Amino acid sequence: MPPYSLCPVWRRLFFRQACLLVCGLTAAAATAVQEQSLSADHTAAARPGPVADARLVLERGDVVAFVGGADVESARQEGHLEALLAARYREFELRFRNFGWEGDTVHARPRDVNFPSLREHLRRAGATAIVLQFGRTEALGGRDGLAGFVTDYERLLDECAQQTPRLVLVTPPPLEKGGGLLPDLSLRNVDLAEYADAIRRLAHRRNLVLVDVFADLGGANHHEPRLTADGLQLSARGQALVARAFARRLGFSKVADAAGEPDEQGVWPNVGYERLRRVIVAKNRLWFQYWRPQNWAFLGGDRTEQPSSRDHRDAKLRWFPTEMEKFVPLIEAKEREIAGLAAKLP
Repeated sequence: MPPYSLCPVWRRLFFRQACLLVCGLTAAAATAVQEQSLSADHTAAARPGPVADARLVLERGDVVAFVGGADVESARQEGHLEALLAARYREFELRFRNFGWEGDTVHARPRDVNFPSLREHLRRAGATAIVLQFGRTEALGGRDGLAGFVTDYERLLDECAQQTPRLVLVTPPPLEKGGGLLPDLSLRNVDLAEYADAIRRLAHRRNLVLVDVFADLGGANHHEPRLTADGLQLSARGQALVARAFARRLGFSKVADAAGEPDEQGVWPNVGYERLRRVIVAKNRLWFQYWRPQNWAFLGGDRTEQPSSRDHRDAKLRWFPTEMEKFVPLIEAKEREIAGLAAKLP
């Protein structure tokens, strides 16, 4: 597993505020058009997808990669979905690798200079199954972008299929009212329903597993339970509820029920499941530091020739890559701890 680069905290905060600003400017303009077609769109959103959720088949030793934007990246920080999957498939000794990145879409996934491609990430991680979740950010651009969304998603799926044919498509969770002076993004769920339907058709056409989170959480008619902190960004509790919807769609809702109803901080009342989740969060923190290290410019970017990137006694030696590999045994140790905790769950 190679080291990769960090998206700094300030960049994540800037992206969040920029998204909310753009949403606020576009929501008002879209309202009139949406009201004219609201009835028809709600009917379309209520239609069942072209295929029912297929059965997820995993095997012993699988490496499950998660690919997507901010929602996928924040799932890494909370650990609910990984915990439920680890509990459900406890005998399989699965490993999970989250490649979510704030701002990623099917259209573009910009990275720093010399940063490896997604295809290279997946290859080096040895991914044997890939879970992709896109559409929420893209839908904020309106229905005019739907054709481009499908075209670019097809291209991304072709790229991922070069690593493994076992791909899982996840529809995005609904948007919500921001509250206060924030825009009412729930108005955009009419558009999001069209994107979710396009994802269903993609899954049907390519015979892929579909996890229809959008439909499970009410689709364009979603009101409760509350999922976000500002209409856009999933809260800790929202991540837990999305993970529960994921489990329902794949037929292991009893595992999610055993974890219990999360509180506002996303904490599960079941002590065993909560302990498992917290260790997963700790593992994911190590993984994040490993694949997205803070000083990528010195590690593999455009500053590898700087003196601070090399051994002070021998300029031919680069100390940074060797140091990064020390994360590997730490990650593996956490994964052994996770397997042990999952095995103890009833």
